[in-house]
Formats: sequence, structure tokens, C-alpha cells
Amino acid sequence: MIMHSAEGDTVLGYTLTPVPRLVNVSTPQKPELLRLELTIKGSADTPVYLKRVDIALPHGTGETDLTPTAVTSIKPIWDHETPPDQKWATEAKMVDGKAVVSFDSSRQPVWADGEFTVTLILWDFYVNETVGTADIVITEWTSPDEDSAPTSKTTNFSLDKWPAEFTFANFRPNKVTVANGEEVTLRWERSRGPQYTMYWEGGSQRVDNLSSWPSGPLDHTVGFMLVAVDGSGPTRRTYALTTAVTVTEPNLLVGNLDVNGITQLQGPRQEFPLPGSGNSQYYKAATDGMLVGYLSGRSGAPGSTLAATVYRAGNNEYTMRFTSENPASAPPKETPISVPVPQDAEVLLYFGGQSGDTLDLVWLPQGTGKFEVMPR
Repeated sequence: MIMHSAEGDTVLGYTLTPVPRLVNVSTPQKPELLRLELTIKGSADTPVYLKRVDIALPHGTGETDLTPTAVTSIKPIWDHETPPDQKWATEAKMVDGKAVVSFDSSRQPVWADGEFTVTLILWDFYVNETVGTADIVITEWTSPDEDSAPTSKTTNFSLDKWPAEFTFANFRPNKVTVANGEEVTLRWERSRGPQYTMYWEGGSQRVDNLSSWPSGPLDHTVGFMLVAVDGSGPTRRTYALTTAVTVTEPNLLVGNLDVNGITQLQGPRQEFPLPGSGNSQYYKAATDGMLVGYLSGRSGAPGSTLAATVYRAGNNEYTMRFTSENPASAPPKETPISVPVPQDAEVLLYFGGQSGDTLDLVWLPQGTGKFEVMPR
């Protein structure tokens, strides 16, 4: 699961990715190691000097705590920086019951404009043994010029901790492309206990006791989201998996249509610049179309991910996430990707991978419009 900050007034943009995406609590027999990747993006509209970033983890063994690991044992690194060769000093200490790891660039402040990005990473620490939700607080220290004193702003991320035995994975259709009028069977792996709900365009259905579900006849490309919900009140946890099915020769709904001369619905496939590993990029779709391709990772390495968020009129329409399968005892599998994109939508692609992972996508327009990079 990739979490985008929803609260706070920070100048810069933040994306927090836990590895693994689904966070299970530890047990005495099986301690669960966790890695947090905080990707920071600058803004062309409000460029600033970034002088420090504090990552505060609630420390302890309770429901709202994340880790009992000593703060001095949590390892900090940074990667995927633009511009390259950024200089960060790190410090770890306990502050008001939180393990605070600071990344300080005040000796050589970085200019965070529209091209700036860096991923700050905390790793080699354990999740505690208590199911619940931990709030991670990010504090940025920025200034409009290099010599002035920085001001601080904060944003929060809520990280759900699931039971150690909880499993929810491999949500997939038996066919990723079907003819008009065909149906697919969606399958997944899950644990008993939580409530499960299937969502699709215009509908939803509880599927608590199922591990497969027939879609019914499809006449246009559809995205599906399967949501697990467990607990209630402050301890309520939610985790979602998404997938999509492409329909060839889909039904079209139009108002008035006058056609004179040659009409071409399927435009030529287009390659476009992809985000690098650990980075994100905005794009604009000039017509309806599909992003299709695959994702794969190195054998035995952590799974790589792609998150595609589609915006229209500034609103988040939907987010689809794909994760590669990299078993250590077999060749890595190619995870198919299919993302429907409506005309004039903005799309944010985030590639959460490591060196050696592969992301391959092309644009298949329903017309002649291109899929182009947006400067952000």
C-alpha cells in the first residue's frame, strides 16, 4: 500500500511507502522487519530551500505505537535523489515518546523546485506485537532563501498494523482482456475475519466468505477494487487491492455524433518517458485510452510496485496498484498492468522499485491524442 499524505500544510509533497506494503505485527517466533520509504517532491510553484526533515515514529508496544526497536538502531539512508550528490546528516533521538530520525541538509541546503526529489529511508527495525494504527509525523523545515531561518510544517500518515496471520494478496482476473459481453472471474487470497467488499463502476458487493467472484458480462473497460476492513472505531483498519479488465470493442455512450470521412478509434501505440525507480511523474491524457504493460522484479528481491492515480478536475477518481512476484526459488513473474484513462485526465505514476526491476508501459489511445509528461 502506498500512502499519500492527506493532512497537514507542508510546502513539499510527500509519499510514504511501507515495505512490505501490508504491515503485519511481530510475534515472539516471527519478528517482522519494516522499511519505510518517504519520497519528497518539490514544487515549481513554491520552490524553497529544504534544510531538514524529521520522521517521528511512535515508540513502544501499544496499539498506537509502531516499533520497540531502539531509535539508535534504526538505520537511515537516502536514495534516488535529483539533483544528485545531495548531502544529508542524520541524527536519531527520543522526543516525547517518539523515535525521531532527522535528515539535515543545513550545511548544504537543497533547492526544492519542480525538479527536486529524494527518498529518505528508515530500515532494520521491527513492528511491535500489538494490532492497531500508528500515526507517523513528518516535519519539514524550509526557507525561501538560503540564509534565512527555516520554518516548520507537519503532515501525518496513519499506518495500520494487521494481525500476524492476516493475508490479503494476489487479486487478479483470470483474463485481463475480454471481448464485449464476456465475463471474468476475479480471484484472491485472504484470511478469515475481516469484512471484504468488491467495488466496481456503479456497484459494490460484500464477498466476506469468498475467494473468487464472477463479474457478469462486461461491455467496457472496468476497474475493480477489493477492500478489507477489520475492527471498528479508532482501531479500524482498511487495506485495498485493485485490478482492471480491458474490453475490446467496448460500448460507447455519446450524445450527438456526426462523422464525415475517415474515423479512427484505435490510435498508434505510443512509448513515453517512464518514472525512474523510487520516483513519480505526472502525465496528461489528450484522449481516452489505456496504459498497458508489465512489471517485474529481480528474483528473490522485494516486490516492486506501480501506483497509478487518475485525477479529473483536480479530484482523485481512482488509484490502481500493481505488485510484482519475485519468488526466490523461481524466475520472477511478469505482473500485467492495464489502467483505463479518460480524456483530459491527469495521471500520477509512482514506480516503487529497486535497481534491476523492470517497468514497461505503452499508451494505447482511443483516438489520436497523446499521453505526455506534465511539468510539476
